[in-house]
Amino acid sequence: MGGVPVAVSVVVPLHDSARFLAETVESVLAQTLADFEIVLVDDGSTDDTPEVAARLARADGGRRIRLVRQANAGVAAARNRGIAESRGRYILPLDADDLVAPTMLEECAAVLDAEPGIALVYTDRQDFGDVDCRWTAGRFELERLKYFNQIPYCTLFRKAMWADLGGFRPNVSGFDDWDFWLAAAGRGYRAAHLPKAFLRHRRHRRSQLWGLLDRYEGLHAQIILNNRGLYSEAEAAMAERFLATGESQPMLRMAKLVFLNRYYAGYGPAGT
Repeated sequence: MGGVPVAVSVVVPLHDSARFLAETVESVLAQTLADFEIVLVDDGSTDDTPEVAARLARADGGRRIRLVRQANAGVAAARNRGIAESRGRYILPLDADDLVAPTMLEECAAVLDAEPGIALVYTDRQDFGDVDCRWTAGRFELERLKYFNQIPYCTLFRKAMWADLGGFRPNVSGFDDWDFWLAAAGRGYRAAHLPKAFLRHRRHRRSQLWGLLDRYEGLHAQIILNNRGLYSEAEAAMAERFLATGESQPMLRMAKLVFLNRYYAGYGPAGT
């Protein structure tokens, strides 16, 4: 994408996202770092999301907000499209119903500026809406990421790393961030953790994660096969067996239960 380079591109996939989009964009426009852009990627919305997004871009006068449109292809493809169109040396993925604290871009970008050996900077998360709680991110370690995602999707990373890894994989769309962090750890990239709840994650029953619950084990199995060289042959065979037959696999089932107990705490058993 041509144009004047910026420090950070905030990439926001949209799909029927009109309800919260203006609030999300407002939280980015309130950043203390001035050198950024927002790339809104409409992924085949069927509501008035494109009109809301276009109105936000017009109100900004074309200074920092751009709208890209594509046929529906899923969140991973939308992220890749937005990053490909972006001008930033650093990328921050952001969902269209979440918010970021005013100093997030400034403080995270400062780490990447100061430490060339660090490729991504992640923070903690404050949940609000249906559930009000603080979520502390885990350690960016390969042996942990192989089985559980402990890194927020909304993490600042170098665009060069995205290019090196080949982007987000569409065959695990929705869990593409987990797959991406795992691939990065497997390639030897290093991360820094800022223990501040810069991401404000809106918890509601129309969120993307609710729709993915029934597919959790299948997506986990595909992540294993996407990163086969990081797992044992027995684990890869287990993933293949699940995807081929749907036969329950203890490791996949246990990982899902851990996820349910952590993410859906406050909703009742198994997110009910």
